Amino acid sequence: MIEGIEALLALERTGTISEAAAQLRLTQSAVSKRIQSLENELRYRLIEPDGRRVRLTHKGLLFLDKARPLVSELKGLKQLGAENEFKRFSIALSDSIAASWGPRLIRLAAKKLKDTDFEIHVHRSTLVEENVRLGRYHLGLCISHTNDPQMVSNIIFEEPLVFLRGKTESKQLVTIEKSSGTWRAMEDKIQKHGKLKGYEMLHVESFAAIVQMVQEGFGNGLVPLGIAQTMQVNKKDILILSPQIKRQIKLIARKNIYQLPVILELQKWLSELSQEL
Repeated sequence: MIEGIEALLALERTGTISEAAAQLRLTQSAVSKRIQSLENELRYRLIEPDGRRVRLTHKGLLFLDKARPLVSELKGLKQLGAENEFKRFSIALSDSIAASWGPRLIRLAAKKLKDTDFEIHVHRSTLVEENVRLGRYHLGLCISHTNDPQMVSNIIFEEPLVFLRGKTESKQLVTIEKSSGTWRAMEDKIQKHGKLKGYEMLHVESFAAIVQMVQEGFGNGLVPLGIAQTMQVNKKDILILSPQIKRQIKLIARKNIYQLPVILELQKWLSELSQEL
């Protein structure tokens, strides 16, 4: 069954039997046979034609959502037996982390880990969390709300949110969308902070957009310090809120991945190096 699931996962990623075969280094016939064998075992269709391509059926999608974490667990068992051979990890960063200090932190940490490579992906925090939970990526660095018992999350860094002064007097505060990981984690503290009371909130989808809007006179802004520094906001326009409002950046992974010695060492280096940012 595991071979059929891996073939189905490759097909989901690529959309065609030929591309799935190339990714798995198999013939197209072998990929088709593995998926057909899996369908025979399950006794329902997993794929269906979609023009010149193929797509997963509704049941196929439901099956993969259940099967993907199991595949991750099985791979983890193999890795525990050959951890010295397991030296490449996929890590997803939330977009605001990837747009500021995140890539540099991963690069510095990778230098501390001999012969270990990291493949970086970028998503919103909610998608980072979901993709790691489903086993699509080994690790995530994001604002996490997970309470999944199969997941582990540890705080790596607490990043301040800073107030950006607008060019003119304004009671508008441009901040991140309500569905974002940062807003969901920080809403209560933001709403209750004395400096931020009385402002009309304008929610947008990007921290970088907030900086640009503030610089063009569309109000004041609230962004992570790393974004403000990366976009070279004038220091006199950055107000560190007192007491500080900080968002917790966490390293997340499924249990079978987090317990690998190399990941525990990575966590240590990420925590130490983040203090130098």
